[in-house]
Amino acid sequence: MGLDAVHRYAMVPPGKLLRPSLVLHAALTVGGELGAVLPAAVGIEGAHVGSLLHDDIIDRDTQRRGRAAVHTEFGPAQAVVAGNALFFSWFAALSECRRLGVPADRVERAMAVQAEAGVAICRGAFDELAMRGDLELGVGAYVAMARAKTAVLLAAACRVGAVLGGGDAPTTELLGDFGDHLGICFQIRDDVLPYDPIAARAMGKPSDSDVRNRRPTLPVLIAHRRADPKSRAALRHALLDETEPELALCRIRAVLERTGALDTAHAMADDYARRARELLTRLPATAHVAHVRALALLTRPAH
Repeated sequence: MGLDAVHRYAMVPPGKLLRPSLVLHAALTVGGELGAVLPAAVGIEGAHVGSLLHDDIIDRDTQRRGRAAVHTEFGPAQAVVAGNALFFSWFAALSECRRLGVPADRVERAMAVQAEAGVAICRGAFDELAMRGDLELGVGAYVAMARAKTAVLLAAACRVGAVLGGGDAPTTELLGDFGDHLGICFQIRDDVLPYDPIAARAMGKPSDSDVRNRRPTLPVLIAHRRADPKSRAALRHALLDETEPELALCRIRAVLERTGALDTAHAMADDYARRARELLTRLPATAHVAHVRALALLTRPAH
């Protein structure tokens, strides 16, 4: 009942569990014990889901994972409070790791990583709001936003797992860099999905969310930079002035196809995934490293 019911609805059934998987595999890669770091893995999934509760309210999205969003099912105020509680659960999980035998100095370092990541994520979300409607953004500004909004949490998952597992500083940073590249790849893939008719049907959330929120995602920015004046005007009208999101989505898709923007965005995502996998070649070739490397393949489109 109450808050627990909202949390259960939000977290069960789960998503891809990418972030908790990174925590666990990073810890195992450096010789850590699975049981001792498991609470941290659960905690980071809670923080991720908490951010989704808030995102859905900000974006006015009524669906998540193929069913009613939490704020639709329980109310916006309840979703805000439930999201806040999930953020705190991320830190409460570290005290459970300490109880299970993780040394206090490791827990302290992991808490610093989490706190810094939390602030960075909020900054990324704030910057994304400020970018709404700005088609003159450079790719560099987009990548910086994507790094803060998405990649920071994946990097933190790797660092927290490595720290709690007892990894040395170079290995921890290498795994963190892996998570950073993986996160940017993941965000680019997510940006492409609404403009792929086949993938959009399986998203589990509104495919017109980016258009409704006038969000200049990477493929749109690439298309705007490449398009002729007429296509630029059409793109701008579709994103900023069109009152029917589905019609706007179709018009934007047409410009993306003409300019090859989707192919370029996919190529950029592939490059970040490749760079992520190459980082892992610096580590001993163990089964756990192979598992971490395999997570980079989860960002590939299902079709």
